[in-house]
Amino acid sequence: MSNTLLEMKGITKRFPGVVALNKVDLKVNSGEVLAVVGENGAGKSTLIKIMSGAYQQDEGQIFFEGTDEGKMIPARALALGITAIYQELTNVPGLSIAENIYLGNQHTKGAFVDYKTLYSESARIQAEVGLDHRSPEELVGRISTAEQQLVEIGRAYSKQLKVIIMDEPTSALNQEETEKLFAIIRKLRSEGKGIIYISHKLDEVFAVADRVQVLRNGESVYEGKVAETTREQIISSMCGRELKEMYPISHRELGDVIFEIRNLSTDFLKNISLNVREREIVGLYGLMGSGCADVLECAFGNRSYKSGTFFAEGKEVAIHQPQDAMKARIAYVPAERKKEGLLISHPVLNNLTIVTLKKFVHGLFLNLKKEREEAQRLVDNYRIKTPSLDTSVASLSGGNQQKIVISKWVSTNPRIFMLNDPTKGIDVGAKVEIYKDIEKLCEQGCGVLYVAAELPELLGIADRVYVLHEGELVGEFSGEEITQKNIVASAIGE
Repeated sequence: MSNTLLEMKGITKRFPGVVALNKVDLKVNSGEVLAVVGENGAGKSTLIKIMSGAYQQDEGQIFFEGTDEGKMIPARALALGITAIYQELTNVPGLSIAENIYLGNQHTKGAFVDYKTLYSESARIQAEVGLDHRSPEELVGRISTAEQQLVEIGRAYSKQLKVIIMDEPTSALNQEETEKLFAIIRKLRSEGKGIIYISHKLDEVFAVADRVQVLRNGESVYEGKVAETTREQIISSMCGRELKEMYPISHRELGDVIFEIRNLSTDFLKNISLNVREREIVGLYGLMGSGCADVLECAFGNRSYKSGTFFAEGKEVAIHQPQDAMKARIAYVPAERKKEGLLISHPVLNNLTIVTLKKFVHGLFLNLKKEREEAQRLVDNYRIKTPSLDTSVASLSGGNQQKIVISKWVSTNPRIFMLNDPTKGIDVGAKVEIYKDIEKLCEQGCGVLYVAAELPELLGIADRVYVLHEGELVGEFSGEEITQKNIVASAIGE
């Protein structure tokens, strides 16, 4: 008897002017983790929505435990035990953990909710997913993002799940929380569940998946066992590039020091001193909570500090608020683009011109024509894929959103560009485009200070790397010294 839970054959989905999926086959077995990877626009989201019933395919068949289900609808998917946990969590913050786990499916006695049973059943499910340290009565809005994700998994448990789809589940988690999630996934697998795991992070694919399937331009281009697959195979399948092409940064003649921090201290940071030269990419690396982001926040005036001095192009500058940094021609790309870097509900146009709006003001009026011309120039120069300047930035892919965050600051003609984990949550192809944009900044005479959560980025693009450990600067490496061994040893305090 086959142990295949969900199987899709020849799935095709068309939208006006676009073939989102073209004859895609996919299957997930009982007790298996299938990783599905691909660049933004590869068809992953469309495929998820078809298997969960949000979309219906134009062609192809969906089988569940061998039965042809035709075109799936949400109610049927839930009845079969197929559930999806999306990157944007769907919990209700003002309700309790128990109420969220049984959202829409509360235990009742007559016209009233049976809270005694509800809390009892919630406690049982919370123990299954590793959330038993929380009271069922606690409000979801008061628990961490990682715990809220466990609530979503608990909701799937309450519906007798058989197949669970996880879309970028670690995007807001730290390393410890990610490991806890992996433990839950392995538990689900041992119970015979089928897990479809969507991720941009190849380290996670190799850590938790049994098989991997790659989509590109709406087609399935690779499928195989993870144990028999290399990173190079996955990357070249995803975007047609070899691994050596991932970091297209060429050699540059470096200039004089154009930015310097001396003896920066906060309640956590201890006498941080570093510098950046013209056309240089300087990496800043440390483990979670090491203080790398704090350094950038202080240097841009977003965070107060006890002591320290800043020098821009050889002159001391007082930086206590972002306006001070901007006057010193310092630009900053924050780690949380949706919360801190974008007006997420506004169109592309407004997001591209927000920091340079004064350039388009004449008297009491805004020159709308010049504003649109500048925005269009940035779209063209930075290869931002958007239907129009009036499209909501929320509807764009993560990679295109990040290009907007970077390019809007280019218009300020900065000399120092600080980037905090700029490739977070974007696919391989978009990362390569971001690296090219960073190289372009250097060619224009900028110095770049770059915080990366993923060490391979710094190994691939940095001219020098500073390492922080628990708020202290513990290492500086350049040239052939920039190795994983050297950096990791410093980062863990060895």
